[in-house]
Amino acid sequence: MQQNLLGHRNITIQYNTQPVDVNVDESLLHEDEVYPVEVLLVKTQVQPEASLDILENSTPYTANGAAKEVEERIRTRYIVGCDGAHSWLRKQLQVQLEGDLTDSVFGVVDLIPKSNFPDLRRVCYLRASTGTILLVPRSNKEVRLYIPVESGSSLSDPKDVTFDRIIDAARKIISPYTLEVGSVSWWSAYRVGQRVGSHFSRHNERAFLVGDAVHTHSPKAGQGMNTSIQDAYNLGWKLRLVLQPHHKLASNASRRLLATYESERRPVAQDLISFDRGYLKLFAAPSSQFDTEFLQAMKFTTGLSIRYPPSCAVQLPNGAQTAEQLGPSLLKADLVPGKRLPDFQAVYQADGITTWIHKRLQATGCFRVIVFAGDLAAHQHLSTNVQKLGEYLADPDNGLGHLTSGGEAAPLEVLMVHSANREKVELLDLPEVFRPWSDSEGYDYWRVLADAESVHEGHGRVYERLEIDPEKGRMVVVRPDGYIGAVLDVDDFEGAGKYFHELGMLSK
Repeated sequence: MQQNLLGHRNITIQYNTQPVDVNVDESLLHEDEVYPVEVLLVKTQVQPEASLDILENSTPYTANGAAKEVEERIRTRYIVGCDGAHSWLRKQLQVQLEGDLTDSVFGVVDLIPKSNFPDLRRVCYLRASTGTILLVPRSNKEVRLYIPVESGSSLSDPKDVTFDRIIDAARKIISPYTLEVGSVSWWSAYRVGQRVGSHFSRHNERAFLVGDAVHTHSPKAGQGMNTSIQDAYNLGWKLRLVLQPHHKLASNASRRLLATYESERRPVAQDLISFDRGYLKLFAAPSSQFDTEFLQAMKFTTGLSIRYPPSCAVQLPNGAQTAEQLGPSLLKADLVPGKRLPDFQAVYQADGITTWIHKRLQATGCFRVIVFAGDLAAHQHLSTNVQKLGEYLADPDNGLGHLTSGGEAAPLEVLMVHSANREKVELLDLPEVFRPWSDSEGYDYWRVLADAESVHEGHGRVYERLEIDPEKGRMVVVRPDGYIGAVLDVDDFEGAGKYFHELGMLSK
């Protein structure tokens, strides 16, 4: 992680540094090119001969003068708190965590077990009258165990729960199989707090909270890191769009876009807490319906049930006034604004090599327009629509040309997935926006794909899975985070322009 961060020239890591105060100038919140956030940092400067001692003991100041504290004030446009469940910034912003502590104490252990349990190297759960263990194999021969220790209205302080007590609880559940401890790399006892922040952003979208800093829950479903990374990704691409020096957003568009961070991610956290309450009960007490409830819970743990509400970043289809009109769409692999683009297999038009669309859409920070062009070879009207669409996407004056130009630095990439016979489609007959030319590398052959048979992996059946009519086609706007921003007809140029206009990326 550190090496990856330091690989970017515009990122530095400041060690022995902590914030001690933050102030936001309320008079500047509604202006664009200003720096209303002021943060006071305290840095501990360490002499070389004393550096090891300071780092090992986490001492900010030593009496012999080996270290000294230096204050620094910085001004910034935005501040983001990713500082965990005990978040300093959350307290400074006076954001409350709303919710309760659970009535259960759990233990979690990473160990190399000595056991005759036959499924030790499989992800599984073990049920008994005293509760349910979740078992997750890890690297280096280790297994992680989530173990219910006690439940009820009168609970021990997790700090007083010993390792031996946790293992005894595990042995009772795993019996008649045996469990002995080979070695332990880490263990802990905890009482879960299921809480969500009252706000995810403050001060007119100048200060943000992300991850555990703004929601806490049990680790049972493995959603802590998933949800936190999704928070950061959701906010990250929006801040990038707002802060980038090129293609600046129109006036007021920045705040409108940044406001969608809370409107999109807070409901997800609330749903996660509601889900976690029921999920935790499955492991804390026996249930005759465990198998059924566990499988139902998997619908949430996949993350595919998320659907963001309509906003400037999620445009409803023509004729739809509310998201409810789109109908239920939980795990179905369909094209719905606000849901993640389903992954699918296709082959490149140029060479027939197989790819999956998620692998192809690398996280570069750009938007994508994916044109499902249908059977171009069999339907002349589709070929005509694609030619007109290509002209619109490349037109800098009356289309999206200033977003699609610029090579790899362009904020919008255009791709095509057609359903025609590959042998009947000539790549160079397609509009240039689908196979742009580079003076250094020639044509980009990796923007046109076909829903066709793969030599080794079979047929992806993209159109069938996504319910796209090959006689009509579809156009999909995909946001930088992989979620669908708009679903349009191939000839709906006005709808495409409207989406980027609402984002502030088009001035007209």
